[in-house]
Amino acid sequence: MSYMEWFSLGLLLVLLELFVPGVYLVWFGLSAFVTGALTIYHDFTVIEQSLVFGLISVVFALTGWFFYGRIMKRSKVSDRYKHLNDPAGQHIGKTYLLAEDVVDGRSKALIGDSVWIVECEDGLKKGDKVKITGVENGVILKAEKA
Repeated sequence: MSYMEWFSLGLLLVLLELFVPGVYLVWFGLSAFVTGALTIYHDFTVIEQSLVFGLISVVFALTGWFFYGRIMKRSKVSDRYKHLNDPAGQHIGKTYLLAEDVVDGRSKALIGDSVWIVECEDGLKKGDKVKITGVENGVILKAEKA
């Protein structure tokens, strides 16, 4: 194979990485680029080129796996972002005022400029403070008297 074929294969593999989840094909794409660069300076047979590509692929894949694994272990999601895409979950532990009296264990709480359905104990009145303790189905907040 010529160096242009190796460069084309490398480019194809790196571009495919954009559509495949994970970090996998990029190592083989980089290996194809290196193999292509080596074929410019040395006239390898097809078998030698395949062996060089395979060896470099293994080295790049293991190196990438090692460093990527270490980076992922260090990057923990902080509690600050735990409910980033969970609007209801962001209210757990916070205290709000009831907008209506509790009827059959349900009421509404004014949260910011929105009104949320709240499940809590009967007997609470409009204006009472409640603490959000959980979420059900992403829309109903579980609460207790604060």
